Amino acid sequence: MNSEKTDKYTLDPLLTNELRFFIMSILSMYEEADFNFLKTELKTTDGNLSVQMRKLEEAGYLSSRKEFINKKPKTTYQITPEGLEKLTLYIEKISSFKIGLPG
Repeated sequence: MNSEKTDKYTLDPLLTNELRFFIMSILSMYEEADFNFLKTELKTTDGNLSVQMRKLEEAGYLSSRKEFINKKPKTTYQITPEGLEKLTLYIEKISSFKIGLPG
């Protein structure tokens, strides 16, 4: 198999994780979103969300801003241009698969 064909069928391993895919999808729709909003929308735990957010941030797919509001920490996330590009490419690849349905 040549590299062009291999690349066509190679999906971004960061985005094949369901939670990370939906994190990125939500962030692509909003200018920014805070941790609690994402946790509520995705119905996940603090620990699981923290781990996935860290992976995406370390890869450069999103950025975070930490601040204190009324002495409580608040972390807000934004998708980066690279993250949006990776998400768009991932969706394009998935959409390009032709699925033969019986009919």
